[in-house]
Amino acid sequence: MTLHFPMLFEELHRLDEWDYERIGLRGNPAYSGLRRGDWEEPLVHVRRGKLEDELIEIIERFISGDDVKHVYLFSREGGAGKSHTQHILRRHCHERDIPFMDIWHEDMRNNLREAIPYMLEMIGRERCVVFLECDHPPEIYRQLVEIPQCLIIGSGHEPHRELDGVMDRFRVLDIERDYPLSHEQLYELLKAPMEELRIGDAEVVGDDLLRMIAERVKSPGDALNVLGVLLAIAAYKAKRGEEYEITERDVRVWTRRGMPKD
Repeated sequence: MTLHFPMLFEELHRLDEWDYERIGLRGNPAYSGLRRGDWEEPLVHVRRGKLEDELIEIIERFISGDDVKHVYLFSREGGAGKSHTQHILRRHCHERDIPFMDIWHEDMRNNLREAIPYMLEMIGRERCVVFLECDHPPEIYRQLVEIPQCLIIGSGHEPHRELDGVMDRFRVLDIERDYPLSHEQLYELLKAPMEELRIGDAEVVGDDLLRMIAERVKSPGDALNVLGVLLAIAAYKAKRGEEYEITERDVRVWTRRGMPKD
């Protein structure tokens, strides 16, 4: 079910941090545009099975001088957790003093073949890990694969387009198919931000409902979006001066709906 109901959604998107404080929360952890609050790191730190361990091993081998294939994290839909996985890898690089950099779309105008070796020369290092978020033009990947000092960890939904001409240089990992999250992991993913966001003692979405959400969705993004819209509804009702309890009915309706990503 996909329903677009502007009279409700516009009100939910107008909510600010003060509205969430009214119900005892510091914000909203949604993956969508309902997200509120300012956090330097994701609130969720659930590891995706063996995926991070495999990627960390690849990074360590590359930094030690081994020749390894570059990596592309593939998912069919947004919200699969690619950015969270890259965040874990960035944190690992930082803790291990491994040089890393992020490549953005505007870097298309840069001469990466010259700029990246220059940056490494400035700090006296020989190799680095390069992270790319979703949907980069293939020209960026073509530049990067010509830089032997780089291990590329890209991500997106269209490997055949983004990696056009360099696909054989990459190991494409289907994270939805080969590294699915269990119901228990999705539950932990939902529980962590609720504990982090809570200001008072009020339980806006009960533990049983968090488990119900986890059993009905497949991706981290959808899980956080369902939770986010439930929190938004609670905040919206409180703003109107109405008492409203989130129940199984709310979960049923929103886990059946195609969650908006914006």
